[in-house]
Amino acid sequence: MTNEMTTLVTGAAGFVGLNIVRRLAAYGVPVLALARRAPDAAMLQFLQPVAAHVRFAEGDVRDRDGMCALVQREGVERIIHGAAITSAEAERDDPSGFIDVNLGGTINLLEAARQSGVARVVLISSSAVYGAPADRTRLIHEEDRLQIGGIYAICKQAGEELCRRYGELYGLSAVAGRLGTAYGPMERPTGSRSSMSQVYTLLHAALAQRSLRIYGADRLRDVCYIDDVAEAFCRLALAPRLEHTLYNVSAGTAHSLRDIAQVIATLVPEMRWLPATTIEEADLVVRPPSERGPMSLSRLEHELGFTPYYSLQAGLERYLEWLASLSA
Repeated sequence: MTNEMTTLVTGAAGFVGLNIVRRLAAYGVPVLALARRAPDAAMLQFLQPVAAHVRFAEGDVRDRDGMCALVQREGVERIIHGAAITSAEAERDDPSGFIDVNLGGTINLLEAARQSGVARVVLISSSAVYGAPADRTRLIHEEDRLQIGGIYAICKQAGEELCRRYGELYGLSAVAGRLGTAYGPMERPTGSRSSMSQVYTLLHAALAQRSLRIYGADRLRDVCYIDDVAEAFCRLALAPRLEHTLYNVSAGTAHSLRDIAQVIATLVPEMRWLPATTIEEADLVVRPPSERGPMSLSRLEHELGFTPYYSLQAGLERYLEWLASLSA
């Protein structure tokens, strides 16, 4: 897969955005990586193999005029919009600021795309819009009923609708990928991301030989390895034509925390955990509303030939290899 179009990735300092930048650049796509601050040493090291195809820009998606000027000035032809705040603390402490980033930023990037004639906008949405599954065995499809709860899911669902409406009004190809729970290299705490994935928490506790108490160990999460996530979003951005405006992006399966912990234990024998009977005593919590079911990938498979490469065990093995390389 090669392409000479400049692709803007917002939220490029974040876990998902950074991996998308790297995957696009590995295909030879010129990437403009937008973040609120200059890249740190860890980011530069992660992108070093593809650095020739990556340029950095500092900016804030809340600045509409700035985003419009950037897209026009840099000749951006594709946008993957991943800038977001996921912190539950921010939702409670500063709801208006939370909305300014998570919904206002989407509006501003759509406006920039409309004004400059951008060929494609891809919004990184979330499986949070589906809520907890009523049937844990049934694959969730894009047309299924939504369960919109917190402000984060409200913003994502509104952003999806804005993508659809901008397409109707202006002929803009604007789509959303509903992302499951990603894990893998470069997941780390940041100002916008304070809560790590369940896989991160389990694996790092095992490596530190620290026992965990888990509340909700039998609840499901739609975990997916970040390389597969990045590949799916690259295909959504670069495809000449798409048939839909919504796509599930995940592993096509869901696993309980118990099952994830068991797989980790086969790779890290020091893995130890105990069930917690109350949230207060737990180190890792999955409440009933936070359960996520398996999502159908039929649209990605049919239109883009995408199937996830990594099983849970293969993804964990690859993640462990990367972590080991940091200390080698």
